[in-house]
Amino acid sequence: MEDASEKLDQLARSEKQCTKCEEIVACRLRAVCGAGHPHAAVMFVSLCPSPEDEAADKPAGSALLENLTAYLPGLGNGARDRSFMTTILKCVPRSGDRVRSPRDDEKENCFAFLSTEISITTPHYLVPVGEQAARYLLGKLFHGHGPDAYDPLALRVYDSPTFRVVPIASPDEIAGFDAKTKKEYTERLHSLAALMGL
Repeated sequence: MEDASEKLDQLARSEKQCTKCEEIVACRLRAVCGAGHPHAAVMFVSLCPSPEDEAADKPAGSALLENLTAYLPGLGNGARDRSFMTTILKCVPRSGDRVRSPRDDEKENCFAFLSTEISITTPHYLVPVGEQAARYLLGKLFHGHGPDAYDPLALRVYDSPTFRVVPIASPDEIAGFDAKTKKEYTERLHSLAALMGL
């Protein structure tokens, strides 16, 4: 485990030194690295860090995990300590002082960092959070099928040779569902969480 922790620390240093995305580097406060158990059974992956995490110098996804706890109560009962939270982009995407959606080339620039995180932590379940993260990762991981071939929020389990991929809606997306859909989605989410040991 110490070896994996050291590798994650080395990776975080590389992420902080990365200058591939010139526009982002010019206006970022810092790179925001993933964190969690170095051999997590479950890895959550959102699209990019929040400005709140960046400003507070917290690990990527800290604010998101707080909001996810409303739908995955196990995260508040110790499961968070056994999971890993990270992002596809390692910096908040900005143009000047305006936060914006990441471009495809920026996601590609960061994918090697995410791929290395997955290799080090060897999760059993990879959980993309939010439609954009799900579409990107499903397209990258399941070659030969475009991302439009998937309904990223259908709470399906996709099997890959090394782990299972379980895309889920983000807390903001769930909050936008009508009451009936939200209830049904949350119940199915609880069942999937139990399957993943959360």
